[in-house]
Amino acid sequence: MHLNVRNFILVVSLLFATPLLHAQPANCWQQHRATVYEWTCAGQSLPAEGQDFALSIVVVDSPKALMVIDSGATAAVGESAAAAIRSKFGTKPIWILNTQPKPEHVLGNVGFRAAFAATLSEGESFASRLVAGKRTADLMQARCPACIENFSERMGSGSVKGTESLVPGRILRTKTGHLGVLHNDWVSWTFRLYKDLETEEALVLRNQELKLWWVGSAVQNRDIPDLYDGNVVERINFLGRLKARMRSDETILTSFGALGPDWIERNLNYFVRVQQLVLYGLEEGVSEVELIQQISAQIGEFKNSVYVQTDPNVNAKALETHQLNIQRIFRQTEPFAF
Repeated sequence: MHLNVRNFILVVSLLFATPLLHAQPANCWQQHRATVYEWTCAGQSLPAEGQDFALSIVVVDSPKALMVIDSGATAAVGESAAAAIRSKFGTKPIWILNTQPKPEHVLGNVGFRAAFAATLSEGESFASRLVAGKRTADLMQARCPACIENFSERMGSGSVKGTESLVPGRILRTKTGHLGVLHNDWVSWTFRLYKDLETEEALVLRNQELKLWWVGSAVQNRDIPDLYDGNVVERINFLGRLKARMRSDETILTSFGALGPDWIERNLNYFVRVQQLVLYGLEEGVSEVELIQQISAQIGEFKNSVYVQTDPNVNAKALETHQLNIQRIFRQTEPFAF
């Protein structure tokens, strides 16, 4: 059986029951532009049950400061990422953008605190280096520590040891703008806050000079993308605009790494198709349960690669996501059906 490097490291760590928190192979880093890097080794600090939360962390280097996009799912992930960033980029001041309120994007904040404490000005709190939209910060405040308890139940208490919710103290007050408000090195980075895209609030970034986008988990490299807590109309509209605006020489960075424009189209086609099937069913008076069964039975229409695999766990997981999407879309669409 073929194992990639990341999976091999995970297997070895599980066999010897010793987390490889700071073992950083060279390929933990991928470089996308002269100043933009992606750290991909969050999975080393998470158990097998938590690998779904091993998201990429993007680092933007500049002459006088570092920008980190999301911080990981636990304190251990944050500590490991912070150690790797300090090793690679030195002791520049750091700003962490929490791009959405889902715990796997923000609970690593605490892991950066000690590593970059010396870069704070006198009297400055670490929370002032954490940046988010107001809705994201408010939801982080409201949901934890319950979100940490949920992770503890899923992954084990040892996996969340030391994890606490650090809520951003720097709030982006406008819907759109540029990150020069944080540091003058980042004027070319524009932002937009979206509501109900894949969660209650999502921060999308673009740098036209570098020909880069950051869209978090709004685009996924899965045959069955997850609507999460978003609204299907908002997701379709966003994906349609992104497809129209993205030029052939631009790169899209996501929580799952760099993805090509084909993934935008796959995600868009999936949500359009499911919404159409739900709407047709509603117009014919089909119940929610019946509609979920009918559309689930047509899952082969949505396959690209997952369903030619033989792993039943992969299929079962994708089917579960598909059924949850149908349920969410049904309930969002039902009030507007004729």
